[in-house]
Amino acid sequence: MVGGDGEYGGPGGPGGSGGYWDPLPTARRLLAGEPSLNCFDGEWEERNWRNVPGPFYGAGTDSLQVGRLDAPFHLAYDDSLGPLHGREFVYRQPVDPEQVGDLLEGCAFGGYAMDGDDHWTVPAVRAWWQERGRVREWAVTTSHRWSRVRGQYREHYRDAAQGLRDYIAHLDDGLEDYLRGYLFRLGEGRPSGAGESLPLLEPSRPRPRSGTTAAATATAATATAPPARADDGAPLLAGYFVAVPESLVGESLPRTERLTTASDCLIDRLPLDGCWFDTAEEARTACAGVQVPDAARLYALMVPGRHVAGFVSDIRAAATYEPVLLDALDGPAGGGRPDGGVADGAVAEGGSGIGWEVLGYDHGLLHSWLCNGLYRDGVRELGVDIDGRGLLSGQDVAERVAAWANARDDTKPVTWFPALLVEWDARIESRFVPIVPSTGGSDRCPPQPWYRRLVGRGGRGGWGGSGGSG
Repeated sequence: MVGGDGEYGGPGGPGGSGGYWDPLPTARRLLAGEPSLNCFDGEWEERNWRNVPGPFYGAGTDSLQVGRLDAPFHLAYDDSLGPLHGREFVYRQPVDPEQVGDLLEGCAFGGYAMDGDDHWTVPAVRAWWQERGRVREWAVTTSHRWSRVRGQYREHYRDAAQGLRDYIAHLDDGLEDYLRGYLFRLGEGRPSGAGESLPLLEPSRPRPRSGTTAAATATAATATAPPARADDGAPLLAGYFVAVPESLVGESLPRTERLTTASDCLIDRLPLDGCWFDTAEEARTACAGVQVPDAARLYALMVPGRHVAGFVSDIRAAATYEPVLLDALDGPAGGGRPDGGVADGAVAEGGSGIGWEVLGYDHGLLHSWLCNGLYRDGVRELGVDIDGRGLLSGQDVAERVAAWANARDDTKPVTWFPALLVEWDARIESRFVPIVPSTGGSDRCPPQPWYRRLVGRGGRGGWGGSGGSG
């Protein structure tokens, strides 16, 4: 192999950083001894796009969401069948015999496959890595939603959310080394030897030198961001969203009766957290098939032109999938849609500006200055305050708060910017019809998690428990 710069860089080898261990011989041996575990009937064409590259993957798995009972280090759940319901996928490939055994146990209900080596190629793995921001953003928003589930399924969704947080951690630290070793295996047909250089996942992009700070990275991104429009004080349309205002009470937080914000951290979005839309009609249509609270409203987020570059740079630095925001603010128009200003009535008819807030973008989420412990200091040091919806009175006030927050060193590492919220004060129409369960007598069995009702009290052992009829 040729070392140094270019497509290869850094030593690898079995057991070392980036080295690849082939799990398939172990898997075949275990399956030969325990044929009942051989449920690997998945098809490559049906693979879940969230699977990490490697020999194992989920493809059309069942929707029981029980794989993590045996393989929490390798399997996670998606929301492909609804906000709280979906299938399974592989977020971490096994790297030793014990992990192979756990994964085989977790895949026992079928829909998985172990022929990924026959389909993955070096370009395909690199393309997946380039688009990892998409799955990271999905995992961030979905784990946030699942962590807030209450009721009898709370423990299940808390574990499901933890699985996605583990996936995010693996994406950020560990997966790159694994995939570099896997690239060598795909390209050379064997694992790397001691001292052999491993392919880079992004050979065309220089890797940061050791010691490069996040601030330096952000500065470089800002230098390449598009210029704002000529009238850089005018608000530009970033996107539409549907949200449910909520009352807010908490330590270091202001008391509000109807908090309204573009931040995912403080109020719920519809149909899912993190959803942005190009048009008002798209937003309304997306909510037509879900249950919509009466308080839900349509909103537009507007960002002053001079602050677009910082917002876009933070999105780029996070490598998250934000097609609506980036198309609006960093598209062919050079920063903002041509119809982007509130002053000229460009947003959909019927909306009214309701106030300003200060936001920052970090790893797939918009954060408000209110959820970063800044409110009390802002009142004391700047003399500003908010209304009953948690909003500031005008752009000049929001500009002051953003500049003050950016000068501090105790907030999230984001570029704080002022933003205007526009609201359409009309109910969001929905065709959703809730299913009302029938009320039974007092002799009904107490409710159980749905996956326990399906697999029986015997756990993964069978559909009706061990022995007997129920």
